[in-house]
Amino acid sequence: MGSSTIMRFFSNKKRPISMGPYPVERLLRGDMPDISSITPIGELSFRRPESPESIVNAMCEYQAMLDAIRDGMVNKAIAEIPDDPKERAEHLKAFGYFSDASIVGICELPQTSLLMSPIENPDIDYLAEALRTRQTKTLAAGIDVIMA
Repeated sequence: MGSSTIMRFFSNKKRPISMGPYPVERLLRGDMPDISSITPIGELSFRRPESPESIVNAMCEYQAMLDAIRDGMVNKAIAEIPDDPKERAEHLKAFGYFSDASIVGICELPQTSLLMSPIENPDIDYLAEALRTRQTKTLAAGIDVIMA
């Protein structure tokens, strides 16, 4: 009675890694929904002066820092990418499960799903100025100051 055990309804012992731990392949597939009526994203802002109690206000510098380093250094080594779309999808899904995702799905991304131009965080310039004027010697030290 003292220990709890989880009852397994199915075994994933012989499942390929790209299939993940749950049998989502049993779910019905549907058509891509019509997203043409979705309003485009407006200007990005992490400032809510009208709501000083909003947690969004506290996220301003942190989000700018994350946005600034998101496109950071890129590994110059080119990985092998399978030509076969099915095999490529299996690689992506296996990596998702390796990264501890519970469920991973792959689908075609229509051109209408992409932004016409990237959305830039206006607070990155503010962050850059703050890092230049604070007592920091490196970006890492500046990030440490912000995170502290």
